[in-house]
Amino acid sequence: MVTIQEALAAAVQHHQSGRLAVAAKVYRRILEVTPDQTDALHLLGLVARRSGQLHAALRLLARSLRISPDMAEPRLNLGNMLRDHGHGAASTAYHSAIALRPDLTAAYENLGGLYRTQGRSAEAERAYRLAVRTNPMAAEGHNGLANVLQEREDLDGAVAAYRRGLAIDPTHIAACNNMGIALRGLDRQGEAMAWHRRAVTLDPYFAAGHTSLGLALQGCGLLEEAARAHARAVAIDPGFTGGHANHGNARLNQNRLDEAITEFRRATVIDPAGPDAHRNLGMALLVAGRFEEGWREYEWRLRCKDAPTHAAMPTRPRWNGEPPEGRRILLHGEQGLGDALQFCRYVPLVAARGGRVILGLPAALERVMAGLPGVERFVSGQLPTDAFDLHLPMLSLGEVFGTQMDTIPHRVPYLTAEPDLAARWGERLKGLAKDGSGLKVGIVWAGSPSHGNDKNRSIGLAPFARLAAIPGVSLVSIQKGPTEGQAANPPGGFPLLNLSPDIHDFADTAAIMAGLDLVVCVDTSVAHLAGALGVPVWVMVPFAPDWRWMLDRDDSPWYPTMRLFRQDRPGSWENALDRLEQALRQRAASSPHPRTGPSDMPILAPVSWGELLDKITILDIKAERIADADKLANVRREREALVAVAAQADTARAEVAVLIDELRAVNTTLWEVEDEIRDCERAKDFGPRFVELARQVYHTNDRRAALKRELNGLLGSELVEEKSYQAY
Repeated sequence: MVTIQEALAAAVQHHQSGRLAVAAKVYRRILEVTPDQTDALHLLGLVARRSGQLHAALRLLARSLRISPDMAEPRLNLGNMLRDHGHGAASTAYHSAIALRPDLTAAYENLGGLYRTQGRSAEAERAYRLAVRTNPMAAEGHNGLANVLQEREDLDGAVAAYRRGLAIDPTHIAACNNMGIALRGLDRQGEAMAWHRRAVTLDPYFAAGHTSLGLALQGCGLLEEAARAHARAVAIDPGFTGGHANHGNARLNQNRLDEAITEFRRATVIDPAGPDAHRNLGMALLVAGRFEEGWREYEWRLRCKDAPTHAAMPTRPRWNGEPPEGRRILLHGEQGLGDALQFCRYVPLVAARGGRVILGLPAALERVMAGLPGVERFVSGQLPTDAFDLHLPMLSLGEVFGTQMDTIPHRVPYLTAEPDLAARWGERLKGLAKDGSGLKVGIVWAGSPSHGNDKNRSIGLAPFARLAAIPGVSLVSIQKGPTEGQAANPPGGFPLLNLSPDIHDFADTAAIMAGLDLVVCVDTSVAHLAGALGVPVWVMVPFAPDWRWMLDRDDSPWYPTMRLFRQDRPGSWENALDRLEQALRQRAASSPHPRTGPSDMPILAPVSWGELLDKITILDIKAERIADADKLANVRREREALVAVAAQADTARAEVAVLIDELRAVNTTLWEVEDEIRDCERAKDFGPRFVELARQVYHTNDRRAALKRELNGLLGSELVEEKSYQAY
């Protein structure tokens, strides 16, 4: 005859082998004979839990504990059941198990896991540390502790804990993968890659491991291999949102926009409420110039966990473009200083709609934005909610105004340097070209190290030595931040006027730029400042650019005086620097030389503001329509020179801006009419269509003259162009 203990042992063997139905049948037979057999009650409860019968499981464990309240294991498993179903009493069950068995390692481990899911990081860490103290050879305790430390961004501590756990169990797949993630956070991409490879070797069908490997490969610059790893992840698990999103990012880093957009769309279909994939889709669409959908998707950035304004979004209603009717609108920064400098161009447009604009931005921007039309107040700290009526993050202005490629408010300058400050800085620049010749070129070689893409955009000071060697070029350091000290001792000792220590804010930088011929910089806030001032600026752009620089163009629709020098392959600046150096040599060679006779004298003729702005709008049209590279370079050079003069006028005023836009539209019409007239000339067609076009020329020119007169009046021009024609 089989004893109860023998029957129980047989049932446990079935249970451990996964034969749950057989095990349950034996447990029930035991309880028919001995209804108070606590082990059978406890173990039958575990079978019920595995079968999804939660209430039956809880009843069986509760009955077991009523009979034998001093049993720790049933309390541990009761805690597990309560935890899995979100019951608040789970921690009580774990603590009661520990009270009965202070050496019960699993109770500490599970308590740590519970606290971790509840966001109680310090308590989770204590629980895991007690687990590893109780049993230093239990890998789960070390791995759990490592997970907590990683989430608290103690990555060195996490790596050490993972190493201890993996020394005990080298085949722990999740720990291998998590070790790789921690090492990636420390920018130890090569080591991370090795651990991710180990994880997918242990389990070739571990989708998360493959996409983690892909991220490490991206960190090592192996973009195609990275894309293949992400593709493998989604092949294993087609519903893996993160895998599709990461695959999209890999393709975006290769400038393969269509494939990136496809993957981001797949991620948003799988998880429509996931903000990260929507945000990345928005950025890819903006890079592609597909602004309408791009702005809409980019709005999801505000829901992402890493959004700078995620925790501090004002509680007042958001402005969505409706007539403000005199209400106070807080336009606040959310990302970098460059974003604020780029999007403050919309402030006069908000004011023109009837909004009273309050700018909420860092103090470093206050002086340079003091003259921005439409700003009622500037604040750099916290603002009471009763001090404004509506709010809007500045990068949402593009979406609110429905900005398209052809409606970007691209007129510059919209910021200006303080005249007195510019004069003082100008004294510092005078010694650079004592004979009046040469180019004064401001340089910036690094952005903020905290920027997520800084390793791809910053290049260091050394590459600028080749520019300093160009005859007629004088370099000026306007670099700020951790690397500005390099200007005191340039590599190789090349000549460099170091103004960096005395620059206190962007107003100083703007005032220096007023005395420069050109700014050469990496993709950082200085590029936006120069563009906003209408200063000629050449920007070195990484292979996979920020969304605003788009692809396959060397100009910017946001900044007419900007020229882009792009990497031709990831991680290599050599070709971009070669092209930039060649362009600078050409510019220096064509810059004014000391005058030796009347024929060398520059042509300086005063014109009215209306005439000057008319010429600039014509050059805008030429820049859009001329394809020949040499001709386009001449157009841009002429435009830069005229825009620098126009910077002295208040062209950012709303009423002036409207007239400039209309003048540009009139000149566009004249351009198109002339094209049609030439078509008629080629065809020898001088019939009614030719007559209609000829009449349109003088009608349109009359409107053009009227617009120039209005501009002269608004800008107080001393010179006024007069026209006198017979009436018609």
